[in-house]
Amino acid sequence: MPVVRISEDLFEEVKKYAEPLVDNFETALWKALGRNESGQSIGQRKAKSRAVGELTPPKDFWRSILEVLIERGGQASRQQVHNDIERKMGGQLKPGDLEVNRDGTLKWSKQVDYQRLAMVQEGLLRKDSSRGNWKITDLGRQWLSNWDKEGEGA
Repeated sequence: MPVVRISEDLFEEVKKYAEPLVDNFETALWKALGRNESGQSIGQRKAKSRAVGELTPPKDFWRSILEVLIERGGQASRQQVHNDIERKMGGQLKPGDLEVNRDGTLKWSKQVDYQRLAMVQEGLLRKDSSRGNWKITDLGRQWLSNWDKEGEGA
């Protein structure tokens, strides 16, 4: 990756486009240029708020994430999980899930990443797996088994 030196003034200007805890310098620069990471033009408007009910409830992603990991032998890369979730849940996603975030990603995709963190905190996914690699725990398998028996997780 090339190294580019820029002035403090330019750096401060690009930071104005960054969403905290979401963007890195490159995604903020793409926004400043009015483009997404693929180079396609995007509007400079903020993502609009949505009323409750337009998004899939966060925990609805848990079952699919755990099923994907089991189907893939207990672990998978982030990209594999996202691809499989899109295939599995595509018809179930609500209109708000299909909206684009300011960084050019889809709302449902970001939600899957957030739910991974929640599932790690609950002990359903391993926290010590290598970066970008998701692994199910025994508790995650038990949660899914309970879901399949009772219609809800443990």
